[in-house]
Amino acid sequence: MRTSGLFILVFAILLNLPATAQTKASSGHSEYILTTSPSSVDSLNRRHGLSYKATAWQNPKYGYAVYLVTAPPSKDPASLRAELSSDPETMAFEPNQVIEMPELSGTTSPALAQSTESILDSLPGRTLVTFNGVTVPSNYVMQPATRIIRWGDALQDTGFTGTGTVAVIDTGVDPNHRALVSALVPGYDFTRNKAGASELADLKPSVAASLSQSTESILDSNRVAQLSNSTLAILTQSTESILDGSPEAFGHGTMTAGLVHLIAPGAKIMPLKAFNADGTSDTYNILRAIYYAVDHGSNIISMSFEMAEPSPGLNGAIDYAVDHGVIVIAAAGNDGKQVAVFPAATEGVIGIGSTSNADQRSAFSNFGSPDVIFAAPGEGVITTYPGNLYAAGWGTSFSAPIVAGASALVIQQSPGNPPCSVMKALTHTVQVPQMGYGRIDLYEALTAKSPIPGFADYRCALRHEDGGFNRPD
Repeated sequence: MRTSGLFILVFAILLNLPATAQTKASSGHSEYILTTSPSSVDSLNRRHGLSYKATAWQNPKYGYAVYLVTAPPSKDPASLRAELSSDPETMAFEPNQVIEMPELSGTTSPALAQSTESILDSLPGRTLVTFNGVTVPSNYVMQPATRIIRWGDALQDTGFTGTGTVAVIDTGVDPNHRALVSALVPGYDFTRNKAGASELADLKPSVAASLSQSTESILDSNRVAQLSNSTLAILTQSTESILDGSPEAFGHGTMTAGLVHLIAPGAKIMPLKAFNADGTSDTYNILRAIYYAVDHGSNIISMSFEMAEPSPGLNGAIDYAVDHGVIVIAAAGNDGKQVAVFPAATEGVIGIGSTSNADQRSAFSNFGSPDVIFAAPGEGVITTYPGNLYAAGWGTSFSAPIVAGASALVIQQSPGNPPCSVMKALTHTVQVPQMGYGRIDLYEALTAKSPIPGFADYRCALRHEDGGFNRPD
């Protein structure tokens, strides 16, 4: 086997903490998301002193469109929202919230301490293996997370590798990563408004070049180094210097994409860069990404972030996805609470919690209704990282793409009515208290001949009277 290629194992807590309610500002003007009919937007803006800035989404087949507008500083936000809500031509109006995806939280630090030792113990025995025609470290393929969900047994007995396209809304991806390149389809960078979704664009050109050109062996001797309060890495000195000072959330999108690819190597991945490398985004870019995913043929959308407050615009984008038969999956959040966060708690979304390698709820994972429908491993999960590297992360950020990959396998097994088939199949779970239906079991999901006891077809219908999936009792 070929032994070239650089290997780094980064242990990071990559979290999805609540968004601030802050409104994005431009030259002192606050930004808002406005949903109205295309024929009404100009007159509505004039009546309320708003200025058009951009169109988030518009389709001639639909009677509404979504716009980014601004209001002068003299406009009181509460009064403005009251004005717009009373205008019959307004379908929805809200501040353009800043959404943050920081890496570190004091409430999740214990999870790192509890999980690191077992991952470190697995390092000396790693070898090189071939996965999907590419040489990778063995502990990417043969790791606790894949063993726990019985991924290997499921693929061996069924021959399924996944189908369709999974849109990953995140910080982008390393488009040259050898493990991912064959699975990637063209994406979009909403932070720069251009085709492509490369995370490397967030680095200085010299740093990106150094990271891409390194040729150290995957199995070269490594050492443990503490890079920051949130990152424990096993790397060489040269790699440490390359990554020194990189933005907080750099690599997050490549990591989540790598988990989708690990679970469903036959599925395509559409990277949609809605987050900057510092872990920030806004409502505008995220809902643009959802509409883009649907309009460009995605079957599944994976989202590893959380918002503390619901968003009418985001709800509309999710409704659009669900109405088109797209499976929408979101991380349930890392607050360690029974609390509703969004989009996981939005009707029609499959919220995912995190479990430990001992099949217990992760201490950091949110739990209970309405967020969590299923759970998957989310502690020390090993995945891809920019620069042909590999990393391990903690958080529901990494549980969600595992379930997105699982959904691509189920679609291959049962291509008709994907949302219903995925819900029915994945409910063959291992029960974990407070984790919805429980932790997914891929072998049972793909081989079971009958629904779980008490499970009826109506429980996985595309839409219900309340507009979404039934939550477990």
